[in-house]
Amino acid sequence: MSGIGASAALALVLGWVVFALTGLVLAPSVAAVIGAVMGVLTVALARETVAVSGLIAVLAPFGVMLPALAARHMAVSLGAEVPGFATWEILVFLALYVGFLCSAFGVIPADLYRYGYAPWPVGGMVLALCLYAFLTGNWFLAGVAVLGQLFWVLGWGSSNWFDMVLHVALVPVAVVVLLLRLL
Repeated sequence: MSGIGASAALALVLGWVVFALTGLVLAPSVAAVIGAVMGVLTVALARETVAVSGLIAVLAPFGVMLPALAARHMAVSLGAEVPGFATWEILVFLALYVGFLCSAFGVIPADLYRYGYAPWPVGGMVLALCLYAFLTGNWFLAGVAVLGQLFWVLGWGSSNWFDMVLHVALVPVAVVVLLLRLL
């Protein structure tokens, strides 16, 4: 992603964090406005600071999924109809993604990450995700897969498609969602 894209993604993710925290005590509509304003102001006014540059360095590449989930959570809290994921889907994703990360770090002797550089495997994965999204009615997932492929093809970010549709921060996000569903 360009510097503008990374800044926009960071503003959205920071706004989401502020939204989630203020939403504990305020109405969703008020929390959304405060989150949006704080996210944009933080990135716009402090873009050249060590803190914001450090967040971009640590969290980049943002890809599509993390900002999309942030926007989805805020939109649903405001009453929009955006499909989500079942508990079993999150559990399967978490198991597969942790295995994928282990593979990428060399813990498991299979280099799955390399398939994210090649057009044919990426095309197959996007088609598989779109087929799954069609069968489950989850247009959100199809949108993320296709938008991630579009950004990947255009060279807006990482040269690996997995970086466009996944983010290591999804592991703690998935764990928190699962824990909240238990309560």
